[in-house]
Amino acid sequence: MKGSVAVVKLLGAVCVILLVQGQSLLAQEGTSTQPTKTIVADLLDVDRDFYIVRGERGEIQIEATHKTEITEEFGYGDRIKALVLMNNKALKIERAGPDDKPGVTENMSAPAPAPATEPEQAAKGEAPAPVAQPKQPESKTIVADLLDVDRDFYIVRGERGEIQIEATHKTEITEEFGYGDRIKALVLMNNKALKIERAGPDDVTGVTENVPAPAPAPEPEQAAKGEAPAPVAQPKQPESKTIVADLLDVDRDFYIVRGERGEIQIEATHKTEITEEFGYGDRIKAKVLMNNKALKIERAGPDDEPGVYME
Repeated sequence: MKGSVAVVKLLGAVCVILLVQGQSLLAQEGTSTQPTKTIVADLLDVDRDFYIVRGERGEIQIEATHKTEITEEFGYGDRIKALVLMNNKALKIERAGPDDKPGVTENMSAPAPAPATEPEQAAKGEAPAPVAQPKQPESKTIVADLLDVDRDFYIVRGERGEIQIEATHKTEITEEFGYGDRIKALVLMNNKALKIERAGPDDVTGVTENVPAPAPAPEPEQAAKGEAPAPVAQPKQPESKTIVADLLDVDRDFYIVRGERGEIQIEATHKTEITEEFGYGDRIKAKVLMNNKALKIERAGPDDEPGVYME
């Protein structure tokens, strides 16, 4: 009798083990063919493991797990592209490309096609030669109006909202900037700045990705000698500018004038030549350095048109 009970218990244990293994295999099969969707949207916030984006019918929470591949650090206003499971757990989060349209797209699961081989390679049993991948951008240039400087962050107005540019101890900052200044920032893809300078009149507002260009081929004569091509001379940057504008206020050493994109602060130093005393409403003409420190402040003439002129 005891032997029969033992046999029954053994058979029960075997059935349980087989049932668990079967469920595990089914779960693995379901995982391998789980449907996915792609979400392309503007990022509103990152709250711990959740990336909150703006969807067509409200906010969408995308959950990042320890298995999620995140290509870089993202912040408010970035347009991201997320490959997620149907429960919004992310498999991959990357920056959206210029051709990625905002929205949610369900991806039909299909087996990956076998790589095609050239007839000759197939005959020899060789794998096809790898296709050269296009170079990914390593940096980008942001030209925008400055809204605020909050410690190490330069907050500018972007096309899809505010952009935070982070200055580090390695960032080259050409001068001190304030509200309304139009700046040009060379940044990495995570918005850490390499250089921040004043934008020039030919700098178009927007964000431009910089793809590393291939090295120029040397001239035939230089190539024969093994020499590198001569470096191309860079155009000189302006060292000063002239500001013609109406005076709003004089606050100690600062002459505050009305510019096209907001107020401009012109700083007078002990070296500044000031031809007379000015007050509210006077139209002045100031020759200043690129950091707005004045070399000379005088009354504007009848032929002086308001504006900022690079020299």
